[in-house]
Amino acid sequence: MQGQRGEIRENVLKRFLWLYGLHSLLHMISFLAGYYLLPEGFMRGSPQFAVGSLTASANSFWEEFALTLLFNLGVVFSICALSNLQRMYGMPAGYFVNVLLAVTSGLVSGTNSFAASDLRQFNALDGAALGMSIGGIEMTAYVLAISATAGIGIYDYTLREWKGIKIKNWREIRLSGTEIFCLCLGVLLLVVAAYRETVMALNV
Repeated sequence: MQGQRGEIRENVLKRFLWLYGLHSLLHMISFLAGYYLLPEGFMRGSPQFAVGSLTASANSFWEEFALTLLFNLGVVFSICALSNLQRMYGMPAGYFVNVLLAVTSGLVSGTNSFAASDLRQFNALDGAALGMSIGGIEMTAYVLAISATAGIGIYDYTLREWKGIKIKNWREIRLSGTEIFCLCLGVLLLVVAAYRETVMALNV
């Protein structure tokens, strides 16, 4: 996975596939843990629920769409990409963000802790389609962002080097054509997911 210090060598598709696989596995485990072990609504005090409540309070379709896109693209997508500027023991920090997103999204789904919808209103078929066409698309976009920017790390942190070792300068950051494509695809997917989420919220 890693050659010289600061270099991430495997191609974007390989990074994406293993990060997506890890995300899917952790999401499934967290979903089942939330469903069977935690009370319904357990995650309603989480930041995700607060943001969902804010977007659900919008007064028009385009206002809710804009707020949803602002959070998903302007905040989460940016965190996924920019976190990779830092590394821990050579591992891009975005990989840890991927784990956090997988666990929290699984717990939110498993405990039915959504602000704008109630999963009990949907049958299994409709619920699965809804989840894949909104949350599934969003998570794919986030994994794309992390995969595309895995090689931009500037500082590497360890317990001995808690201030970080500089491994690259800003001017040395380069993205390949494939990585730029993945970022653009991620942005497009978030636009689609935000539209679908807004339509769903207004029709519930």
